[in-house]
Amino acid sequence: MRARRRDGMTVVELLVVIAIIAMLVALLLPAVQKVRETANKMLCASNLRQLGIAAHNFHNDYRRLPPGYLGPSPARFDDYPANLHEGQWIGHFPLLLPYLEQESLFKQIQVDFNPWTVTPLPWFWKPGPISHHENYTAGRTRLKIFRCPSAPNYEPQPSSDPFGGGTILGLHVFNTAARGPLTGGWRDDYVRSNAYRFLAPTNYMGVAGCGAGTHPLYSQFQGIYTNRSQHTLGQLTVLDGTSNTLLYGELAGTHWNSPPDTKDICWMAGGGLGTYLGLQRARTAPIITFSSWHAAGVQFCFADVSVRLVRFGNTAWDPVAPLTSDWHLLQQLAGYRDGQSADTSSLLE
Repeated sequence: MRARRRDGMTVVELLVVIAIIAMLVALLLPAVQKVRETANKMLCASNLRQLGIAAHNFHNDYRRLPPGYLGPSPARFDDYPANLHEGQWIGHFPLLLPYLEQESLFKQIQVDFNPWTVTPLPWFWKPGPISHHENYTAGRTRLKIFRCPSAPNYEPQPSSDPFGGGTILGLHVFNTAARGPLTGGWRDDYVRSNAYRFLAPTNYMGVAGCGAGTHPLYSQFQGIYTNRSQHTLGQLTVLDGTSNTLLYGELAGTHWNSPPDTKDICWMAGGGLGTYLGLQRARTAPIITFSSWHAAGVQFCFADVSVRLVRFGNTAWDPVAPLTSDWHLLQQLAGYRDGQSADTSSLLE
């Protein structure tokens, strides 16, 4: 009798095939990840450009850029934390919604956006104060335009720590002669506001530079989007020039040690963020500084709507060490009226 023919593979052959496939995957995976990151970076740049175009369209309608954010009254800009008791504390991203195909969402928001009006209640409270359910509902709407695709979507969990996780509800960037640059604001926590958790975050903010204020150094680098600002593109062109001034930038968001301690800035607070802390990398970056999940730096939309990557360089601020040349170059880009003209190409991609 003839022997029966065997068409299967031996264990050794199977292991060889598996090893070859594993090697191919190991070789291809970095290339795939690189292609994916390149695509994410392009989409992130597109989001920033759309925000810049929306701001320009707002300017076409109102003859000025939107106010950076509606914080405390200008007379009490540095009276923190006492000035938490006045102002809407809302950013200008809601004002851009009609120019981002989100007009119906804009109409849900019940806030006085008049930059000359200073109300006694922030956007998230009603008289009492009680939580403003309508505004919270709008603020929980997740919008892709405010999210960098390279940033992970962590879902914060309830925490027993009242100072653990939370959403940044409003920010105020300023400087004083005595204290230098500061960032103050409101933070919601996930313990005392169970019905209103998980406000939709943003990975983009307007550029406030070192804020408005009275410090002899830092006040030179006031950005476009400060408290109740009302700048025109014509002013920016005459001063430092729109192609030399940062308008919007990205931040990594989700500063966390463990999931219950997750913190994000909600897009309703999307207004102005300081550059005085420098540019930093994701995970280790403070929540209140421009930062990125991209490898080389942080992407910014300039006031002329061009988008470029600004390298991390040596821009990080150390309060006990001398300020670096890279730090000064970053602030020169952030300030709209500093009048400085040093070559910034070493930071730009």
